[in-house]
Amino acid sequence: MIPYSILAIENDDDREFMTQLYLDYNRLMYSEIKKIIKREQDREDVMQTVLEKLIDKIPLLRSRTRNQLINYIISACKFTSFNLLREYGAKRETDYEDYIASPTTKQDEREIELKMIADEELETLRRVLPKLDLRTQCLLEGYYILEKPMAELGAELGIKPSSVRMSLTRARKKAFELLENEAFGGTS
Repeated sequence: MIPYSILAIENDDDREFMTQLYLDYNRLMYSEIKKIIKREQDREDVMQTVLEKLIDKIPLLRSRTRNQLINYIISACKFTSFNLLREYGAKRETDYEDYIASPTTKQDEREIELKMIADEELETLRRVLPKLDLRTQCLLEGYYILEKPMAELGAELGIKPSSVRMSLTRARKKAFELLENEAFGGTS
């Protein structure tokens, strides 16, 4: 069943694009949300919020390759899920550690991950991202993958707009240090 938010799109081409996107990726989206959000009704809220955000980005989504689109959708699901946890005052780190520690058992999920890793632009970031703290991950994913403006990113993460640029600099530095450690004999 196609969500109402998609059916309500006025432009026929946009509605058709989002319907196809939803049919192609709703299982992936739900799977990513389910890894982070435990309660069923909260998962539905996150799914609706993600769809609304994707609808606002239709021109951007149309310009993406398949791998970039998959990466964008996964990041949007994760970012929105973590925002919901933050809004509810839950301990994000605990839920995030559960998410990282959970084994991937479905072969099709593994294949999607391998295809995403093949995307050269994000391969390096993808390798070190799970090793970074949650705030750093959200900053890097929000800015580089979701392409959020700094003001919007700051508002969502509770950072003053004037501090977002410095926070991004620190986040990049942390990621670079992890890469250096990995490349020069550090733990991987």
